[in-house]
Amino acid sequence: MQPPAKPEPIADVTLFLEGTYPYVLGGVSSWVHQIITGLPELTFSLFYIGAKHEPNAKQHYQLPPNVLTLREVYLHNQLSKREQKRRHIPAELRIALYDLLGKFYLAKTDAERMACFWATLEGLQEVEKRYRFGNLLRDREAWDILVAGYEEFCPDESFIDFFWTARFLHLPLWNLWKARDLVPPARVYHSVSAGYAGFIGAITARRRHTPFFLTEHGIYTKERIAEISQADWIYEPDRFQINYSEGLGKLKQLWINLFLFLGRVAYTQADKIITLYSGNAATEVEFGADERKISIIPNGIEPARFDAIYAQHMARWQTSPEKKYVGFIGRVVPIKDVKTLLRAARIVCERMPGVEFLIAGPYAEDPTYFDECSKIVKLLHIEDKVHFLGMSKIMEVLPRMDVLVLTSISEGLPLVVLEGMAAGKPNVCSDVGACRELMFGRTAPDRALGRAGRLTKIMSPAETAHALIGILSNPETCVKMGIAGRQRAEQFYSMTAMLGAYRALYHQLAGKPVPPPAAAPRPAPVAAPTGRRPKGLPT
Repeated sequence: MQPPAKPEPIADVTLFLEGTYPYVLGGVSSWVHQIITGLPELTFSLFYIGAKHEPNAKQHYQLPPNVLTLREVYLHNQLSKREQKRRHIPAELRIALYDLLGKFYLAKTDAERMACFWATLEGLQEVEKRYRFGNLLRDREAWDILVAGYEEFCPDESFIDFFWTARFLHLPLWNLWKARDLVPPARVYHSVSAGYAGFIGAITARRRHTPFFLTEHGIYTKERIAEISQADWIYEPDRFQINYSEGLGKLKQLWINLFLFLGRVAYTQADKIITLYSGNAATEVEFGADERKISIIPNGIEPARFDAIYAQHMARWQTSPEKKYVGFIGRVVPIKDVKTLLRAARIVCERMPGVEFLIAGPYAEDPTYFDECSKIVKLLHIEDKVHFLGMSKIMEVLPRMDVLVLTSISEGLPLVVLEGMAAGKPNVCSDVGACRELMFGRTAPDRALGRAGRLTKIMSPAETAHALIGILSNPETCVKMGIAGRQRAEQFYSMTAMLGAYRALYHQLAGKPVPPPAAAPRPAPVAAPTGRRPKGLPT
């Protein structure tokens, strides 16, 4: 990974993107594309962070003309043999570096650890042309720190397991550090999550004395904690007795500590922290963010795009259709908890035989999970009631759906829920992320519009089924929720408002005058149902 030989054009904004745009589909990727295309007067460079390089990886988005550069780094690519070798470093530099590193690992307070971290990075720069990952693996001083860390944190675990965990913890950080000079120059650095994207954004901004801010859709640290808690790829020894008061094993705790620290690095360095809803802000403070830095900018959509679907949906419910469709739009991956949806589908179909479930979304990201979901469908004998549609265009599948369901165990502010609201579709959502505010409203004027759907506990098939049955069996409820959702989307979640807020923030941090906002389009009126049967009902 060599930095570019020629001077690069300086973008207005460099976006740090972990596992998302332009290679991965999903709500965050859609949001990134909206930001770039919605602010054509600004130029963007992209720094994509992936897990491992896939030679045939496909870009799912055509990059807009205001994107100057796309750079990539992969966290788990194998190191070259050269990088794995130890190099000689003068004793005075080596000892000073490891003294800082030891203080960092064994620090007793967060403030002390953060101070040692920045000092260690400065020390690394002193020896960066000589230091390799092989030094971290083979220098005697590094070994002594490893042993001290083991004795301090994991004395009851296998040292071999601790040793390999420590190596795997450091490899992605090293790959990011080595790629720091590949980051395209910009007037503002913007990480679209905490974690590795927030980490490289923070250290680059500090080195280059550039404004930096962070947007969190979901709380990255919280999501990683949930994943690590359930991970079977982190070895934990079998125990003859289970003591639930002990919590997670020490090796899983090491991984969690890493992501807690990466989050604090981003929070500490950020000039601004943007989140999507008030619940997120409280969680960020809990994980170490300064509440004075936090602002809320909800996601936005263009409700007028869904006018035709909205009108069709409202007319359809005047006919009390015998056949009804529950729709799920999203990736078939564990965090979306499609298995809970399938178990709820069995309950719904037993009570309401005319209901079918449409699952629209890609499943190539986790083929094993999709295979497990397919087997559950067969075990529950609902093959004729559940249809996996694969990757689908929302404007094509949304007209076919009467009620939308979201069973995620973690979300930020899901765009698919907003889009469903704009189309007049009631939603049944697990009580995660901003779903409570979307369903019930955030402010008094917002709440006065009424409910746009129902909430359930996470991983609750029975609650999910009960909520779906309550809506599907009551056309009047469906219509009222659809009207409330449409009005909420128009009044509080417009694309114009979101883009205006980010335009002002980018210009403020870049020191550029803020252009006058474009005239906002007038929202389409929300009409009451007419009672007329539409010409083309969804099938």
